[in-house]
Amino acid sequence: MRYLFVMISFIIFIVMTCIAQPPEGFGEGKKRPSERLERYKKVQMIEMLKLDEEMGLKLINRYNNHRKNIQQLEKERGELMDKIESQVQSSVADAEFQKSFSELIDIERKITDTRKKYLESLKEIFSNKQIAEYLIFERNFMKDLRNVVNDVQKQRMRRD
Repeated sequence: MRYLFVMISFIIFIVMTCIAQPPEGFGEGKKRPSERLERYKKVQMIEMLKLDEEMGLKLINRYNNHRKNIQQLEKERGELMDKIESQVQSSVADAEFQKSFSELIDIERKITDTRKKYLESLKEIFSNKQIAEYLIFERNFMKDLRNVVNDVQKQRMRRD
């Protein structure tokens, strides 16, 4: 329980540090908050899974490749959603919407396939128990992050 409290406190510290940073472009060599958060997540992943250096590097390499692929697909999805928004504003024919919906479904399928391939690739380096621990880490990390962001938003609303 104490370990969980320390972890959550550290996450709160990281998120608040990320939020309090000046905009990109201020100072040389500054990392964006999302990059710092990703770096923190990788460190926590290695520590929580109790990985040695070799296994940690293998996981981080696969994770980096996976994140790059997912980010590209999410970018494509965002661009398509912008296109759909402009279609709504310009009142295009239903056939155009249907074409965009098909593209969106295809991108969502690619995202799911990419995640599936990533998890299957972990079987090459981890036992099933380690994969389960990794999945639990991912879920808990995102849950804790959402909670921290919600808390920060509540604090801001109280100040206003």
